Amino acid sequence: MINLYKEVDKKLYIQNDTSEQELEMDRNCWYSVIEPTPDEMKKLKKIVSIDPDILFSIMDEEESAHLDIDDDYTLIVLDVPVYTDGYYETYPFSIIYNDNFYMTFCKKKIDLFSIMKRKFKKIEPHKHVRLTLQIMYAIASSYISSLKIIDSKRNDIEKGLQLTLKNDELLALMDLNKSLVYFSTSLNANKVVISKTKRLSEYKRYEDDFDLIEDVEVENNQAVEMCTIYRDILAGMMDAFASIISNNLNIVMKALAVITLIISIPTLVASLFGMNVLVPFSKNDLGFYIIIGISLILSLVSGAFLFVFTSKKSYIKRRNKKK
Repeated sequence: MINLYKEVDKKLYIQNDTSEQELEMDRNCWYSVIEPTPDEMKKLKKIVSIDPDILFSIMDEEESAHLDIDDDYTLIVLDVPVYTDGYYETYPFSIIYNDNFYMTFCKKKIDLFSIMKRKFKKIEPHKHVRLTLQIMYAIASSYISSLKIIDSKRNDIEKGLQLTLKNDELLALMDLNKSLVYFSTSLNANKVVISKTKRLSEYKRYEDDFDLIEDVEVENNQAVEMCTIYRDILAGMMDAFASIISNNLNIVMKALAVITLIISIPTLVASLFGMNVLVPFSKNDLGFYIIIGISLILSLVSGAFLFVFTSKKSYIKRRNKKK
């Protein structure tokens, strides 16, 4: 899909989905290309006066964030957050322009324009440097918004885990951790590109542009710090719940060990009295019941002793005596 943004009579004109129309080169337009089809890429290739292979290379999903300045164009590739299949990933978002055209490319659907409308009073597609900075600011803001959503999900999962430890919640935590790993890598890559862009002469020509790129840098740094904090919190939380699971397993194993010891006493008594030797109560009519009673008494005494010995209070008393 190709959306066209153009300023007409000092008002921003928006034309959604121009895939059915013939496109013409216009330096005052911003061509926003989202999830393009092969036919749309052919139309763009006709109006762009650069190597066609460049257009196809920037659509590579594995393209890393970088800045490329050529005699014919300026190319800026940044990573943007995209929500897919229950977690966030990052995909390349390419900005390419020269004196004759301005285009942005992304293979995944992402709405940066709504963020730009909320932040900036005026969007002027014919000012390529200013528009680039506004898009870069919107990308950094989208990371912050996504990180807030991730933190909100983490809080909900944490509340659920406090009630019951289920695999679904633990798997959801793994997805959040995966998202933060993608964010951390992409934000640091974007930081390098922003730093390089800040050194370009055309971005320092006007004071407003230089102030805006500093705002972009601050916004991206804030996203980096938030990502680091949330990642550390999530890692600590996962370690804590891993310890809780291990502790619960130890408690269950201790209970099973106690039960096994208690059950083994009647088995031992039955084994002794079941031997082919002369044993007490063999001629007594109530001998069977006496043996059963002895087994039950021994089991109850052993159970009470193990319960007291393994209880928390008993452990504290023994520890205090040692001190």
